[in-house]
Amino acid sequence: HQFAWIGLVDPTADELEMLRLKFNLHPLGIEDALCDHPLPKVSVYGDQIFVVCRTARLENEEIVYGETCAFLCRNHIITIRKGSDRAHTEVRRHLESSPAMLQHGIAYVLYSILDFVVDGYQPIVDEIEEDVLAIERRALDSFLSRDDVTHLFNLRQTLTRFRRKLGPMEEVCARLEHLHLPFMDASVRPYFRDVGDHVRRVASSVEGLRDVL
Repeated sequence: HQFAWIGLVDPTADELEMLRLKFNLHPLGIEDALCDHPLPKVSVYGDQIFVVCRTARLENEEIVYGETCAFLCRNHIITIRKGSDRAHTEVRRHLESSPAMLQHGIAYVLYSILDFVVDGYQPIVDEIEEDVLAIERRALDSFLSRDDVTHLFNLRQTLTRFRRKLGPMEEVCARLEHLHLPFMDASVRPYFRDVGDHVRRVASSVEGLRDVL
């Protein structure tokens, strides 16, 4: 009934190889973990699951992407954070204060990480929306300048790229909801559906902003 959560930040190939030997991780999963993934994904290697989700943050009006990978096995979860400044400390603290939820095992830990990542999406949309509203107000008062028009096109391209990440993230949540492995507690499946619903709401907001632009 016990499990371990091992978290790494920007690990080296040697560190991943050490974990592979210690926990008998699938070599294709390790190869996956060393690569950069343009889109979220789920891979199943026998009795192991490898999950990739894309993190995002807004920096100087550009969305900067990172990724969080996770290996799930019978009694341990290994997370790998790359290119993201948002540590999982808050997630760990929340889990440790909810022992009843921790009884659901590593599936609930994975849900908590995905939920944490997706929670970071909405502030990006909210900030871009404020920017779009400001441009809209200027457009009502006078003709837009060349800089404004360039900014509009840049924002639209930014949102288009963001939307491309959200579709596969929905698919990741849907697949996790329907995976049948011994360590994937069935009672956690609705939680993955909830994260998928959150992603869809963000995607809908992105589409609305693109239409306005």
